[in-house]
Amino acid sequence: MRRIAAVTVTTVALSVGMALAAAPAGAAPADTAKKVTKSWVTNKGKTAIFKSIKADGTYTRTGKSIKTRGYVQDYARNGWSPGVQFRVWNKGEWRYSAVYFAKLSTTGKPADQKFRYNYGAFWSATGTKLQVREVALKATNSKSRKYGAWKKLF
Repeated sequence: MRRIAAVTVTTVALSVGMALAAAPAGAAPADTAKKVTKSWVTNKGKTAIFKSIKADGTYTRTGKSIKTRGYVQDYARNGWSPGVQFRVWNKGEWRYSAVYFAKLSTTGKPADQKFRYNYGAFWSATGTKLQVREVALKATNSKSRKYGAWKKLF
């Protein structure tokens, strides 16, 4: 009789323990962050160069994972081409993306004409803060650049 009672108590205890352990597994884990997508646009500069260019798009954040997409746009043929750069805060330091800009297919130089170019995916990174800035590239030499102010996205 004692053995039957002991087996019954053990079976019930195991069943309750298994049910409690299975419940969180069926639900979404607590550390899974939801996906957030928001739009962004670079600061409008005060100089003529930055008034003639623009970059905009969206970023998607899932936990610490960040993906950026978007466009670069040039309003005038003035010797400067639009570009964009991102940075994220990760492990106590800023990590910088490359400068993204539209290139002419024939020469590989920055495009300088009226256009809106869908760059698609700019950059993917991991971090807790994201910032963006406009970059103006000299159309004749992509290494000659002027940088706008950083804009906080989150």
